[in-house]
Amino acid sequence: MTLCYTYSTMSLFGKTQKSGYLGVDIGASSIKLVELTNEKGRARLMTYGYAELPVSETGGLLFDDTKFAGELLTEVCKKAGCRSTSVMAALPMSNVFSTILSLPLAKDRKQLKPLIDAEIEKLSPLPLSEMITYSTFLDGEVKKSEKSQKPQKAEREEKEVKVLVTGAAKTLVQKYIEIFKVAKLQLQALDTESFALIRSLVGKDKSAIVIIDLGAKRTNITIVERGIPFVTRSVNLGGDSVTSRISASINTDLAQAERMKRDFGELSSSESALPGGLPTLLEPVFQPLVNEIKYALQLYAGMEFTEVKKVEKIILTGGSAHLPRVPEYLSATLNMNVYRGDPWARIVYPQDLSVVLEEIGPRMSIAVGLAMREIE
Repeated sequence: MTLCYTYSTMSLFGKTQKSGYLGVDIGASSIKLVELTNEKGRARLMTYGYAELPVSETGGLLFDDTKFAGELLTEVCKKAGCRSTSVMAALPMSNVFSTILSLPLAKDRKQLKPLIDAEIEKLSPLPLSEMITYSTFLDGEVKKSEKSQKPQKAEREEKEVKVLVTGAAKTLVQKYIEIFKVAKLQLQALDTESFALIRSLVGKDKSAIVIIDLGAKRTNITIVERGIPFVTRSVNLGGDSVTSRISASINTDLAQAERMKRDFGELSSSESALPGGLPTLLEPVFQPLVNEIKYALQLYAGMEFTEVKKVEKIILTGGSAHLPRVPEYLSATLNMNVYRGDPWARIVYPQDLSVVLEEIGPRMSIAVGLAMREIE
């Protein structure tokens, strides 16, 4: 694979600065990293970096070529001046199995493992023997408030425990281990993209929020309430789909289409007929996303563990979140408030970097959330 990519790094502090917490997000066609340090309980930005492969070179997935991905990660770390060699990373949401189980309460949680495994065997697309799974006991986090629950339901819930189960194929986990081995970095653990996004974009907000992570090849949808990802969905469309659609519609090459994508004003004004002013030619790209969001909202509303049921806010993030008019289009189409997320909101950084960090913020949200894991 040819080493040709869009690249940016920034080393913020001198060599005497101690090493911090390094979060690395390996996407379908990019690597993003953020290093934070703990300053009296507050996260401070030490450095960041990213590398993005051009559309024309992204036929496959970056993490499938472990040697190239590891070498690219090494180069980004070197140019960014990273000091930490211990890393938190996340598996792609589209390759992660996730579900919430309601199980009988047991004094020793180890007794529930056979029940959890049995449920995974029923629900997972892969045999349990081919997966690595992790269970998080939610305890009181999903109980109804005293005002809203009926006595019979409260009694029933006291005899149950809710468990968030996540899992991924062993073959995929091994690829990530190989990437960090090539990069000579110590992989502490593999998190989920959902929890990383919750840390960087939601924080302690307990309300029901939709996070839409608009990437290059896929868009991930997470509905979170009280810090718990109740619904996760992944759609096979993203920024590259927009580029390809523009290229095919006006018969231009991908490079020119990519430039036009950054400024929809270059497209014919007669095409801007969709809600929010989105060009009509992009409807085949965004309509499936709208349908998937509506379906996710229906799933969330029907879940028995949730309290709020109705979601009124969407946070838009990901490398393609800065596409013009997308928030306006989603807001008008779904009749909801849509905001671009700010992963730097609870991070200390030099104010003269505000403009740069605002520009790159959406693509760095997962990396920021990963680096925050050991601080919060």
